[in-house]
Amino acid sequence: MTWATWLLALVQPVIVQALIALGVGIMTVTGIDLAINTAMQWLTGAVGGLGADLANVLAIGGVFQGVGYIGGAISARVAMAGASSFKKFFFK
Repeated sequence: MTWATWLLALVQPVIVQALIALGVGIMTVTGIDLAINTAMQWLTGAVGGLGADLANVLAIGGVFQGVGYIGGAISARVAMAGASSFKKFFFK
């Protein structure tokens, strides 16, 4: 058994698990981002059915900015949870 074979046998399981954790994290963040963007598009489409006066009142009240803030907060929370779990994998 050479040194290279021995080192590869030690490092290979860690690399495989790290790549799996990274892949799961990326898929989770991508899926949540897609879901939030779809919900925002549905909300924007639903506003088209409102009267102009009601839409203006909602805009003045900042409802649309609030929904954007909530969507951004959900995306940030999912990203932070993914990064935290990935960090815990390496620093136990």
